[in-house]
Amino acid sequence: MAGTFGDDEITAIRAATPGCTDDLIHLNHAGSSLPPQRVLDIQIAHLRREAAIGGYEAAAEAADRSAAVYDSIAALIGSRPSEIARMEHATAAWNAAFWSIPMERGQRIVTHDHDYGANRIAFLRAREVHGVEIERIPSDADGQIDIDRLAGALSRPSEVAVVSLAWIPTSGGLVNPAAEVGSLTRDAGVPFLLDACQAVGQLEIDVEAIGCDFLSASGRKFLRGPRGTGFLYARDAILDRVTPSQPDHHGADWVALDRYEFVDGARRFEYWEHDHAAWLGLGAAVDDANELGIARIHATIDERAEELRARLRDVGMTVHDQGVERCGIVTTTHPTIPVGELRERLATGSIHASLTNPGSARADLEARGLGSLLRLSVHCTTTSDEIDRTLAVLRIL
Repeated sequence: MAGTFGDDEITAIRAATPGCTDDLIHLNHAGSSLPPQRVLDIQIAHLRREAAIGGYEAAAEAADRSAAVYDSIAALIGSRPSEIARMEHATAAWNAAFWSIPMERGQRIVTHDHDYGANRIAFLRAREVHGVEIERIPSDADGQIDIDRLAGALSRPSEVAVVSLAWIPTSGGLVNPAAEVGSLTRDAGVPFLLDACQAVGQLEIDVEAIGCDFLSASGRKFLRGPRGTGFLYARDAILDRVTPSQPDHHGADWVALDRYEFVDGARRFEYWEHDHAAWLGLGAAVDDANELGIARIHATIDERAEELRARLRDVGMTVHDQGVERCGIVTTTHPTIPVGELRERLATGSIHASLTNPGSARADLEARGLGSLLRLSVHCTTTSDEIDRTLAVLRIL
Protein backbone atom coordinates (compact mmCIF):
# COMPACT_ATOMS: atom_id res chain seq x y z
CA MET A 1 0.00 0.00 0.00
CA ALA A 2 1.36 3.42 -0.94
CA GLY A 3 2.03 5.97 1.76
CA THR A 4 -0.45 8.70 2.61
CA PHE A 5 0.22 12.36 1.93
CA GLY A 6 1.89 14.20 4.80
CA ASP A 7 0.45 17.35 6.33
CA ASP A 8 2.71 19.61 4.27
CA GLU A 9 1.71 17.84 1.07
CA ILE A 10 -1.99 18.12 1.88
CA THR A 11 -1.49 21.81 2.61
CA ALA A 12 0.10 22.23 -0.82
CA ILE A 13 -2.72 20.34 -2.58
CA ARG A 14 -5.28 22.48 -0.76
CA ALA A 15 -3.41 25.66 -1.66
CA ALA A 16 -3.74 24.67 -5.34
CA THR A 17 -7.50 24.13 -4.89
CA PRO A 18 -9.45 27.42 -4.62
CA GLY A 19 -12.42 25.91 -2.78
CA CYS A 20 -10.26 24.59 0.07
CA THR A 21 -10.58 27.42 2.58
CA ASP A 22 -10.93 27.70 6.32
CA ASP A 23 -14.51 28.90 5.82
CA LEU A 24 -15.76 25.76 4.07
CA ILE A 25 -15.69 22.04 4.81
CA HIS A 26 -16.50 20.09 1.66
CA LEU A 27 -17.62 16.53 2.42
CA ASN A 28 -19.45 15.98 -0.86
CA HIS A 29 -16.69 14.71 -3.13
CA ALA A 30 -18.89 11.77 -4.15
CA GLY A 31 -21.25 14.37 -5.54
CA SER A 32 -18.86 16.91 -7.03
CA SER A 33 -15.32 17.60 -5.89
CA LEU A 34 -13.52 20.92 -5.66
CA PRO A 35 -11.36 21.29 -8.80
CA PRO A 36 -7.71 22.36 -8.75
CA GLN A 37 -6.84 25.82 -10.03
CA ARG A 38 -5.19 24.34 -13.13
CA VAL A 39 -8.56 22.90 -14.20
CA LEU A 40 -10.21 26.31 -13.94
CA ASP A 41 -7.35 28.05 -15.71
CA ILE A 42 -7.47 25.72 -18.71
CA GLN A 43 -11.25 25.87 -19.01
CA ILE A 44 -11.43 29.63 -18.70
CA ALA A 45 -8.52 30.17 -21.09
CA HIS A 46 -10.25 28.10 -23.77
CA LEU A 47 -13.57 29.89 -23.26
CA ARG A 48 -11.75 33.20 -23.72
CA ARG A 49 -10.23 31.92 -26.95
CA GLU A 50 -13.68 30.87 -28.17
CA ALA A 51 -14.96 34.36 -27.39
CA ALA A 52 -11.98 35.98 -29.08
CA ILE A 53 -11.64 33.96 -32.30
CA GLY A 54 -14.67 31.63 -32.53
CA GLY A 55 -15.43 28.13 -31.33
CA TYR A 56 -14.28 26.25 -34.43
CA GLU A 57 -11.05 28.19 -34.61
CA ALA A 58 -10.31 27.74 -30.89
CA ALA A 59 -10.94 24.01 -31.23
CA ALA A 60 -8.52 23.75 -34.15
CA GLU A 61 -5.92 25.69 -32.19
CA ALA A 62 -6.28 23.26 -29.24
CA ALA A 63 -6.45 20.07 -31.33
CA ASP A 64 -3.17 18.62 -30.07
CA ARG A 65 -4.04 19.33 -26.43
CA SER A 66 -7.48 17.83 -26.93
CA ALA A 67 -5.97 14.66 -28.40
CA ALA A 68 -3.56 14.43 -25.46
CA VAL A 69 -6.51 14.02 -23.05
CA TYR A 70 -7.07 10.51 -24.42
CA ASP A 71 -3.44 9.67 -23.64
CA SER A 72 -3.80 10.98 -20.08
CA ILE A 73 -6.96 8.97 -19.43
CA ALA A 74 -5.41 5.84 -20.91
CA ALA A 75 -2.44 6.23 -18.54
CA LEU A 76 -4.85 6.63 -15.62
CA ILE A 77 -6.69 3.35 -16.22
CA GLY A 78 -4.11 1.21 -18.02
CA SER A 79 -5.72 1.17 -21.46
CA ARG A 80 -4.85 2.30 -24.97
CA PRO A 81 -5.94 5.80 -26.07
CA SER A 82 -7.96 4.24 -28.90
CA GLU A 83 -10.13 2.52 -26.26
CA ILE A 84 -11.30 5.84 -24.75
CA ALA A 85 -14.40 7.74 -25.84
CA ARG A 86 -15.15 11.28 -24.73
CA MET A 87 -18.53 11.59 -22.98
CA GLU A 88 -20.49 14.42 -21.36
CA HIS A 89 -21.09 12.46 -18.15
CA ALA A 90 -20.99 8.99 -16.64
CA THR A 91 -24.63 8.20 -17.42
CA ALA A 92 -24.07 8.97 -21.11
CA ALA A 93 -21.01 6.72 -21.05
CA TRP A 94 -22.84 3.88 -19.32
CA ASN A 95 -25.85 4.16 -21.63
CA ALA A 96 -23.68 4.25 -24.74
CA ALA A 97 -22.16 0.94 -23.69
CA PHE A 98 -25.33 -0.71 -22.38
CA TRP A 99 -27.52 0.02 -25.38
CA SER A 100 -24.84 -1.19 -27.78
CA ILE A 101 -24.93 -4.72 -26.37
CA PRO A 102 -27.15 -7.17 -28.32
CA MET A 103 -29.96 -8.62 -26.23
CA GLU A 104 -32.38 -11.39 -27.11
CA ARG A 105 -35.75 -12.15 -25.59
CA GLY A 106 -35.35 -14.40 -22.57
CA GLN A 107 -31.70 -13.50 -21.94
CA ARG A 108 -30.78 -12.11 -18.56
CA ILE A 109 -29.16 -8.90 -17.40
CA VAL A 110 -27.17 -9.94 -14.35
CA THR A 111 -26.60 -7.22 -11.77
CA HIS A 112 -26.00 -6.68 -8.06
CA ASP A 113 -28.39 -5.31 -5.46
CA HIS A 114 -26.10 -2.28 -5.20
CA ASP A 115 -26.45 -1.15 -8.83
CA TYR A 116 -27.33 2.51 -9.37
CA GLY A 117 -30.86 3.87 -9.92
CA ALA A 118 -30.18 5.23 -13.41
CA ASN A 119 -28.81 1.84 -14.46
CA ARG A 120 -31.85 0.06 -13.03
CA ILE A 121 -34.16 2.28 -15.08
CA ALA A 122 -32.24 1.19 -18.19
CA PHE A 123 -32.67 -2.48 -17.18
CA LEU A 124 -36.42 -1.99 -16.84
CA ARG A 125 -36.58 -0.25 -20.21
CA ALA A 126 -34.55 -3.07 -21.81
CA ARG A 127 -37.04 -5.54 -20.39
CA GLU A 128 -39.82 -3.61 -22.17
CA VAL A 129 -37.89 -3.23 -25.44
CA HIS A 130 -36.01 -6.53 -25.72
CA GLY A 131 -37.95 -8.90 -23.48
CA VAL A 132 -34.91 -9.61 -21.30
CA GLU A 133 -35.05 -10.63 -17.67
CA ILE A 134 -33.26 -8.98 -14.75
CA GLU A 135 -31.38 -11.20 -12.33
CA ARG A 136 -30.25 -9.58 -9.11
CA ILE A 137 -27.27 -11.16 -7.41
CA PRO A 138 -27.58 -10.59 -3.64
CA SER A 139 -24.81 -9.42 -1.38
CA ASP A 140 -22.66 -11.77 0.64
CA ALA A 141 -22.16 -11.43 4.39
CA ASP A 142 -19.80 -8.49 3.85
CA GLY A 143 -22.22 -6.61 1.59
CA GLN A 144 -20.34 -7.10 -1.67
CA ILE A 145 -21.62 -9.06 -4.67
CA ASP A 146 -21.83 -12.77 -3.88
CA ILE A 147 -19.19 -14.22 -6.20
CA ASP A 148 -20.40 -17.81 -5.80
CA ARG A 149 -23.94 -16.81 -6.77
CA LEU A 150 -22.57 -14.88 -9.73
CA ALA A 151 -20.62 -17.94 -10.88
CA GLY A 152 -23.85 -19.91 -10.79
CA ALA A 153 -25.63 -17.25 -12.83
CA LEU A 154 -22.91 -17.55 -15.48
CA SER A 155 -23.05 -21.32 -15.73
CA ARG A 156 -25.07 -20.98 -18.97
CA PRO A 157 -23.33 -18.02 -20.64
CA SER A 158 -25.52 -17.91 -23.74
CA GLU A 159 -28.44 -16.97 -21.51
CA VAL A 160 -26.71 -13.84 -20.17
CA ALA A 161 -26.62 -10.65 -22.24
CA VAL A 162 -24.43 -8.62 -19.87
CA VAL A 163 -23.13 -8.44 -16.31
CA SER A 164 -23.42 -4.94 -14.87
CA LEU A 165 -21.68 -3.91 -11.66
CA ALA A 166 -21.35 -0.69 -9.70
CA TRP A 167 -17.74 -0.86 -8.50
CA ILE A 168 -18.45 1.65 -5.73
CA PRO A 169 -22.18 2.03 -5.06
CA THR A 170 -23.73 5.38 -4.18
CA SER A 171 -25.17 4.00 -0.94
CA GLY A 172 -22.06 3.42 1.15
CA GLY A 173 -18.35 2.85 1.36
CA LEU A 174 -18.39 -0.59 -0.27
CA VAL A 175 -15.79 -1.40 -2.94
CA ASN A 176 -17.02 -4.38 -4.96
CA PRO A 177 -14.49 -7.04 -6.07
CA ALA A 178 -14.47 -5.96 -9.71
CA ALA A 179 -11.49 -8.11 -10.73
CA GLU A 180 -13.17 -11.26 -9.38
CA VAL A 181 -16.25 -10.43 -11.42
CA GLY A 182 -14.08 -9.78 -14.46
CA SER A 183 -12.40 -13.14 -14.11
CA LEU A 184 -15.77 -14.91 -14.19
CA THR A 185 -17.16 -12.92 -17.12
CA ARG A 186 -13.98 -13.32 -19.13
CA ASP A 187 -14.08 -17.11 -18.67
CA ALA A 188 -17.76 -17.14 -19.63
CA GLY A 189 -17.34 -14.80 -22.60
CA VAL A 190 -20.10 -12.51 -21.30
CA PRO A 191 -19.80 -8.71 -21.68
CA PHE A 192 -18.91 -6.97 -18.41
CA LEU A 193 -20.03 -3.34 -17.94
CA LEU A 194 -18.35 -1.69 -14.93
CA ASP A 195 -19.79 1.52 -13.51
CA ALA A 196 -16.69 3.28 -12.14
CA CYS A 197 -18.40 6.60 -11.56
CA GLN A 198 -17.29 6.77 -7.91
CA ALA A 199 -14.06 4.82 -8.38
CA VAL A 200 -12.14 6.89 -10.92
CA GLY A 201 -9.98 9.37 -9.06
CA GLN A 202 -9.77 7.45 -5.79
CA LEU A 203 -8.88 3.85 -6.73
CA GLU A 204 -5.97 2.51 -8.75
CA ILE A 205 -7.40 1.16 -12.01
CA ASP A 206 -5.96 -1.36 -14.43
CA VAL A 207 -8.65 -2.39 -16.89
CA GLU A 208 -6.56 -5.30 -18.13
CA ALA A 209 -6.29 -6.72 -14.62
CA ILE A 210 -10.00 -6.11 -13.97
CA GLY A 211 -11.10 -7.70 -17.22
CA CYS A 212 -14.05 -5.40 -17.87
CA ASP A 213 -15.22 -4.80 -21.43
CA PHE A 214 -16.66 -1.38 -20.68
CA LEU A 215 -15.93 1.13 -17.92
CA SER A 216 -17.96 4.33 -17.47
CA ALA A 217 -16.61 7.30 -15.56
CA SER A 218 -17.46 10.81 -14.41
CA GLY A 219 -15.16 13.81 -14.30
CA ARG A 220 -16.83 15.77 -11.51
CA LYS A 221 -16.48 13.35 -8.62
CA PHE A 222 -13.21 12.06 -7.12
CA LEU A 223 -11.33 12.97 -10.28
CA ARG A 224 -11.88 16.67 -9.40
CA GLY A 225 -12.74 17.59 -12.97
CA PRO A 226 -15.49 19.77 -14.47
CA ARG A 227 -19.17 18.95 -14.36
CA GLY A 228 -20.51 17.78 -17.68
CA THR A 229 -17.50 15.56 -18.42
CA GLY A 230 -16.85 11.84 -18.44
CA PHE A 231 -15.43 9.05 -20.52
CA LEU A 232 -16.10 5.51 -21.65
CA TYR A 233 -13.52 2.76 -21.88
CA ALA A 234 -14.43 0.16 -24.52
CA ARG A 235 -12.09 -2.78 -24.91
CA ASP A 236 -10.96 -3.23 -28.52
CA ALA A 237 -11.93 -6.90 -28.40
CA ILE A 238 -15.60 -6.13 -27.60
CA LEU A 239 -16.20 -3.77 -30.53
CA ASP A 240 -17.02 -6.51 -33.05
CA ARG A 241 -19.76 -7.77 -30.73
CA VAL A 242 -21.58 -4.49 -30.09
CA THR A 243 -23.19 -1.71 -32.12
CA PRO A 244 -23.54 1.93 -31.00
CA SER A 245 -27.26 2.64 -30.84
CA GLN A 246 -27.25 6.26 -32.04
CA PRO A 247 -24.18 7.05 -34.13
CA ASP A 248 -23.56 10.34 -35.86
CA HIS A 249 -21.16 11.35 -38.64
CA HIS A 250 -18.29 11.65 -36.15
CA GLY A 251 -18.57 8.12 -34.76
CA ALA A 252 -19.25 6.78 -38.23
CA ASP A 253 -18.20 7.84 -41.73
CA TRP A 254 -20.93 8.44 -44.28
CA VAL A 255 -19.16 6.64 -47.10
CA ALA A 256 -22.03 6.50 -49.63
CA LEU A 257 -25.59 7.76 -49.88
CA ASP A 258 -26.93 4.51 -48.44
CA ARG A 259 -24.01 3.29 -46.34
CA TYR A 260 -21.90 4.22 -43.30
CA GLU A 261 -18.93 2.65 -41.56
CA PHE A 262 -18.01 2.99 -37.90
CA VAL A 263 -14.69 4.64 -37.18
CA ASP A 264 -11.99 2.58 -35.51
CA GLY A 265 -11.84 2.22 -31.76
CA ALA A 266 -14.02 3.55 -28.97
CA ARG A 267 -14.60 6.92 -30.63
CA ARG A 268 -17.44 5.34 -32.58
CA PHE A 269 -19.45 6.03 -29.39
CA GLU A 270 -18.70 9.77 -29.48
CA TYR A 271 -20.68 12.66 -30.92
CA TRP A 272 -19.03 15.46 -32.86
CA GLU A 273 -20.36 18.31 -30.72
CA HIS A 274 -18.99 18.68 -27.20
CA ASP A 275 -17.76 21.19 -24.65
CA HIS A 276 -14.14 21.67 -25.69
CA ALA A 277 -13.24 23.75 -22.64
CA ALA A 278 -14.64 21.12 -20.28
CA TRP A 279 -12.82 18.30 -22.10
CA LEU A 280 -9.53 20.18 -21.75
CA GLY A 281 -10.36 20.79 -18.09
CA LEU A 282 -10.95 17.07 -17.62
CA GLY A 283 -7.53 16.42 -19.10
CA ALA A 284 -6.00 18.81 -16.58
CA ALA A 285 -7.77 16.99 -13.73
CA VAL A 286 -6.51 13.62 -14.97
CA ASP A 287 -2.97 14.99 -15.30
CA ASP A 288 -3.19 16.32 -11.75
CA ALA A 289 -4.30 12.92 -10.42
CA ASN A 290 -1.58 11.12 -12.36
CA GLU A 291 1.08 13.49 -11.05
CA LEU A 292 -0.08 13.27 -7.43
CA GLY A 293 -0.28 9.48 -7.74
CA ILE A 294 -3.57 7.62 -7.47
CA ALA A 295 -2.09 5.11 -5.04
CA ARG A 296 -1.26 7.88 -2.55
CA ILE A 297 -4.60 9.60 -3.14
CA HIS A 298 -6.28 6.26 -2.43
CA ALA A 299 -4.30 5.67 0.77
CA THR A 300 -5.02 9.16 2.09
CA ILE A 301 -8.73 8.93 1.33
CA ASP A 302 -8.94 5.54 3.05
CA GLU A 303 -7.21 6.82 6.17
CA ARG A 304 -9.44 9.87 6.44
CA ALA A 305 -12.63 7.86 5.79
CA GLU A 306 -11.82 5.34 8.50
CA GLU A 307 -11.08 8.20 10.88
CA LEU A 308 -14.48 9.71 10.08
CA ARG A 309 -16.30 6.40 10.59
CA ALA A 310 -14.73 5.89 14.00
CA ARG A 311 -15.51 9.45 15.09
CA LEU A 312 -19.14 9.20 13.95
CA ARG A 313 -19.63 6.09 16.09
CA ASP A 314 -18.08 7.92 19.03
CA VAL A 315 -20.83 10.55 18.95
CA GLY A 316 -23.66 8.00 18.69
CA MET A 317 -24.19 7.95 14.92
CA THR A 318 -24.75 4.68 13.06
CA VAL A 319 -22.41 3.99 10.14
CA HIS A 320 -23.95 1.87 7.38
CA ASP A 321 -20.90 1.18 5.19
CA GLN A 322 -20.24 -2.38 4.10
CA GLY A 323 -17.49 -4.32 2.38
CA VAL A 324 -14.19 -6.06 2.91
CA GLU A 325 -12.65 -3.02 1.23
CA ARG A 326 -14.12 0.42 1.78
CA CYS A 327 -13.57 3.81 0.19
CA GLY A 328 -14.07 7.54 0.78
CA ILE A 329 -17.88 7.43 0.93
CA VAL A 330 -19.29 7.30 4.47
CA THR A 331 -23.02 6.85 5.08
CA THR A 332 -24.61 7.43 8.45
CA THR A 333 -27.81 8.13 10.35
CA HIS A 334 -28.72 9.58 13.75
CA PRO A 335 -30.94 7.62 16.18
CA THR A 336 -33.61 10.33 16.30
CA ILE A 337 -32.82 13.21 13.93
CA PRO A 338 -33.87 12.84 10.25
CA VAL A 339 -31.00 12.92 7.78
CA GLY A 340 -32.45 15.92 5.96
CA GLU A 341 -32.27 17.93 9.16
CA LEU A 342 -28.74 16.72 9.80
CA ARG A 343 -27.71 17.94 6.39
CA GLU A 344 -29.33 21.33 7.01
CA ARG A 345 -27.62 21.69 10.39
CA LEU A 346 -24.26 20.92 8.83
CA ALA A 347 -24.92 23.42 6.05
CA THR A 348 -25.43 26.19 8.61
CA GLY A 349 -21.84 25.52 9.66
CA SER A 350 -20.63 25.69 6.04
CA ILE A 351 -20.20 21.92 5.93
CA HIS A 352 -21.26 20.33 2.65
CA ALA A 353 -22.86 16.89 2.74
CA SER A 354 -25.38 15.04 0.58
CA LEU A 355 -28.08 12.40 0.91
CA THR A 356 -28.41 8.94 -0.59
CA ASN A 357 -32.11 8.42 -1.27
CA PRO A 358 -34.00 5.21 -2.15
CA GLY A 359 -34.53 6.38 -5.73
CA SER A 360 -30.79 5.96 -6.33
CA ALA A 361 -30.25 2.71 -4.43
CA ARG A 362 -33.63 1.12 -3.82
CA ALA A 363 -32.65 -2.55 -4.09
CA ASP A 364 -29.83 -2.13 -1.59
CA LEU A 365 -31.58 0.14 0.89
CA GLU A 366 -34.81 -1.85 0.95
CA ALA A 367 -32.89 -5.12 1.43
CA ARG A 368 -31.21 -3.58 4.47
CA GLY A 369 -34.38 -1.94 5.78
CA LEU A 370 -32.94 1.54 5.37
CA GLY A 371 -34.34 4.84 4.15
CA SER A 372 -32.35 7.89 3.16
CA LEU A 373 -28.78 8.16 4.47
CA LEU A 374 -26.53 11.12 5.20
CA ARG A 375 -23.54 10.78 2.88
CA LEU A 376 -20.20 12.30 3.86
CA SER A 377 -17.41 11.80 1.33
CA VAL A 378 -13.78 12.72 1.91
CA HIS A 379 -10.82 13.30 -0.40
CA CYS A 380 -7.07 13.70 -0.02
CA THR A 381 -7.77 17.39 0.63
CA THR A 382 -9.83 16.58 3.73
CA THR A 383 -8.04 17.30 7.01
CA SER A 384 -8.42 15.90 10.52
CA ASP A 385 -9.28 19.41 11.67
CA GLU A 386 -12.22 19.45 9.26
CA ILE A 387 -13.44 16.15 10.69
CA ASP A 388 -13.08 17.60 14.20
CA ARG A 389 -15.20 20.60 13.27
CA THR A 390 -17.83 18.41 11.57
CA LEU A 391 -18.09 16.13 14.59
CA ALA A 392 -18.39 19.14 16.89
CA VAL A 393 -21.60 20.11 15.09
CA LEU A 394 -22.98 16.57 15.26
CA ARG A 395 -21.98 16.20 18.90
CA ILE A 396 -24.11 19.20 19.83
CA LEU A 397 -27.09 17.51 18.19
